[in-house]
Amino acid sequence: MKILINLGSLLLGTALQELLAREPEGYRTLAATDTPSNDSFNPDFMIADRHTIRRIALLPEMEAKIILMDYGLSEEEIASLLLSQKLDGVMATTTDLDLFKKALHAISEGQIWIDNDKIKALVNHAESAVGAGQDESLSKKEREIVMLVSQGLTNREIASIACISEQTVKTHISRIFRKLNVSRRSQLVPLEMKLKISDAQ
Repeated sequence: MKILINLGSLLLGTALQELLAREPEGYRTLAATDTPSNDSFNPDFMIADRHTIRRIALLPEMEAKIILMDYGLSEEEIASLLLSQKLDGVMATTTDLDLFKKALHAISEGQIWIDNDKIKALVNHAESAVGAGQDESLSKKEREIVMLVSQGLTNREIASIACISEQTVKTHISRIFRKLNVSRRSQLVPLEMKLKISDAQ
């Protein structure tokens, strides 16, 4: 199993590399700052943090499963990253090695891995951030706009995807803000989480 460690913290990245190198499963790790001896290092996994995750979008087509290392991010930050990035897992730095290996196995089989405590916190955050029934007043188009805003898209990008003008996007966002009694785009992220959870049930 090949793992690319792309963390902003050199200390944490080195510690993780050393831990995995001692394991009998034969993990092969490479720090993103290292240069592989040849070009054949196609990682199965990339472990990134909030500082390095945005750079992944700039990489050419990468088939590696991406795991976000959580250094104590807020629920809003994690929700935003889950919605805007192609993440296959979220793990805390306090995750023990056995659970870490279990997560790698689950992710390699196509599952999404998020610690149970973090899932509960995300669900509770989504429910408390948006009052009961507030989202029911949104039209189908407004729900679509909420989803796109939560992914970190600009008004111009939203207009292009939704096939409407940029001015219409601004009008929708103003109406959404009034209906939900919010004032910042980031406050729509918990609503998007809530909408996704309710759609899945």
